[in-house]
Amino acid sequence: MLSVIILCEDKLPAARPGGGDAAEILARTLASLVTAKVHGLLADVRIAGPFEMNLGILANHAGCAFVEAEKEADRLHLGLTAARGSDVLLLRSGQALDPAFIEEAGDFLTRRQRDKSSAALLRAAPETFLERIFPTFAPASGLIATRDLMLRAPRGGFQSLASFVAPATTFRVRTRPIV
Repeated sequence: MLSVIILCEDKLPAARPGGGDAAEILARTLASLVTAKVHGLLADVRIAGPFEMNLGILANHAGCAFVEAEKEADRLHLGLTAARGSDVLLLRSGQALDPAFIEEAGDFLTRRQRDKSSAALLRAAPETFLERIFPTFAPASGLIATRDLMLRAPRGGFQSLASFVAPATTFRVRTRPIV
């Protein structure tokens, strides 16, 4: 089972019409996790956010733990330290998991036990022309790795953590941007 950390970044992505505020975006990200939780893939969920967004109330209503810090690197570290499981799914707020994630993540976790592969990367669905032609240009939206590996990374944000972990696997399934 995976411990989940939803990372709320300092600034919301450029809002689309009807995109919503930070709490609405986070709620929609949380809603995308329900099916994976019901299928037994996810254990606990933590939300890592900045102080001024007041997301603790939403976390409380959703039954999630909430950690907050001024800097993204500190939020990541606090979230990873508080995660209960040894395997972590780090997901950016504003992204929704595709239902096919359940099967692909389950297969990855089973293979990882056997092959000792270390990490997997999730990318957002391509939105621009270049991302459609070159899918690796789509932004990284999630990361699965062991908590210990992530904690060994130098302090930094999501991108520096993904670079340090150097996932050998990239999922075929993509996350869907909410905003």
